[in-house]
Amino acid sequence: MVKKRGLFSKIFEIFMVLLTLPVYWVVYYFVINTSFKTQADASRLSLKLPEVWNGVENYKYVLTYNHNMLFKTLGNSLLLSFCSIFILVFVSSATALILQRRKNRICAMSNKLILAGLIVPASVIPTYWVLNRLGLANTMPGLILVEVATLFPFATMMFKDYLMTIPREIDEAALIDGCSPVQLYFHIIFPLLKPITVAVIILRSVVVYNDFQNPQYYMSGSRSQTVQIFIYMFKEAFVADYGHLFAAVILVSLPMIILFIVLNKKVMEGMVIGSVKG
Repeated sequence: MVKKRGLFSKIFEIFMVLLTLPVYWVVYYFVINTSFKTQADASRLSLKLPEVWNGVENYKYVLTYNHNMLFKTLGNSLLLSFCSIFILVFVSSATALILQRRKNRICAMSNKLILAGLIVPASVIPTYWVLNRLGLANTMPGLILVEVATLFPFATMMFKDYLMTIPREIDEAALIDGCSPVQLYFHIIFPLLKPITVAVIILRSVVVYNDFQNPQYYMSGSRSQTVQIFIYMFKEAFVADYGHLFAAVILVSLPMIILFIVLNKKVMEGMVIGSVKG
């Protein structure tokens, strides 16, 4: 039987919701509001509505800046995010299946190494040396491999915890019916991982899309710059022009906002169900 919430619980919930106003919503309002201001008005960094609405000019300028550079870098970021997450989902889910189903020394050691990957930071110089030896330095494929390697431990642990909720008897029944290990993964197990897969896609896509460090280190001097590098260069060029800068920030944020709106219903389902066995 579910107990009714007390008065203190309701007050605490209302307080926590109100707490989000200055922490999150005021910030969103400030960024959106400033993106519609003129340069002189935006430089005051106030919460007042624009004296003169200059949104059309601000957003048009950002879209056409430096020969439509925003679209080029946005395409690079979307390509990077899609390829990285696509590879990450299949590699980490397949690895998690092996680690969760097999109990031997190799899997136990591999599990510890993957956990260590959550703690030990990546070293830039050795990573760049490896990419250079492979001929992948300053290339999109090389950056994709770096992103996959960076996100692999977290995604694998999420899939591994979720797989605990899938009975082992399903594997045994499929193998008895003549299903090969590859068929078992693609036709039986992977479809059952849909909730956690969606959660991984959203959570890790945001990380890849917003990543500034890896593109800065491993794509230096390359033409395939990402949208976060574009924002950085845009900021340096227009350090006091907050109207244009915040307009660029809004445009860059739209893809991840759309992705979250489309897939948000599955995120909490994947996060919660993986923590409860049975």
